[in-house]
Amino acid sequence: MHQAHLPGLIFSLRSTIQFVMDLIAGKSPSNDDSGCGDRRKGVKYLVDTTPCMRVLPEEYVLPLQPEKMISSSRVAIPVIDLSGLDGSIGRRSMTVEAIGSACAHWGFFRIINHGIKVSLMDEMLKVLDGFFNLAAEEKMNYASEDVMNPIRYGTSLNTSQRHALHWRDYLRHFGHPIDNSFHLWPRNPSTYRVVVKEYLEEVWGLAIRISGAISEALGLERDYVEKSLGEGCQIVASNYYPPCPEPHRTLGLAAHSDHGGITILMQNEVDGLQVKHQGEWVAVHHVPDIEQWEVQECGAQSSGK
Repeated sequence: MHQAHLPGLIFSLRSTIQFVMDLIAGKSPSNDDSGCGDRRKGVKYLVDTTPCMRVLPEEYVLPLQPEKMISSSRVAIPVIDLSGLDGSIGRRSMTVEAIGSACAHWGFFRIINHGIKVSLMDEMLKVLDGFFNLAAEEKMNYASEDVMNPIRYGTSLNTSQRHALHWRDYLRHFGHPIDNSFHLWPRNPSTYRVVVKEYLEEVWGLAIRISGAISEALGLERDYVEKSLGEGCQIVASNYYPPCPEPHRTLGLAAHSDHGGITILMQNEVDGLQVKHQGEWVAVHHVPDIEQWEVQECGAQSSGK
């Protein structure tokens, strides 16, 4: 199975709401002390400083096992029109029921008409692309081995434990409550803070809407999950996958289940996302010109190219 994450948001229904943005294409290195210190600067630095790379460095080669894939043409990933949540009582009831069914049978579904402007989504992708294109030295100002750091630039997997290298760079930092961490966010690109703040505020509102629908689908009061979260906490996790010379030999992100309750992914034009359904992997292809995200609830996903 070859896997690769795409742009997205993540929010968790425990006490955290996470947002994940994946960019471009590829996979990433790690914190392996046996390698050169330059590996810590990220996969993009490796690619930029090795322009004629044709063979994947050995430390990124993973022991991939073939796994059964279901063609996306054979299965219909549920599509939820969120405008139904603002419709008549009957239409809202049907939308809530559809969300509940998708959570129960798939743990994953697409959403359309979510209410967040395409222009804002595009700006979010643009500032994140800008950040990952900064000089390695500037990005390294945010590097940390502490997984609990309020802002953290890194590469490979988000863990301090020794692990096989993955073809991914990432930036993680807190969002809501924004006033607690805004001053720590990157100052470059110059519009980063303004764009990300607006985006995360919109995403928080979307998270509350979806959590309300899930509460109702469970037969609970609409604000049950929201009240359970309390103030809540939001995390931005932005993933960047540079072009890979041998993508079939590595992964951007291995198969995993997110630690939160719900993941919302905003895809760009790069395919690679897979989700597990009834024990088999299903490719989730990008659909151009549609204001859509994917929502994952308690499911397994994977990233690679």
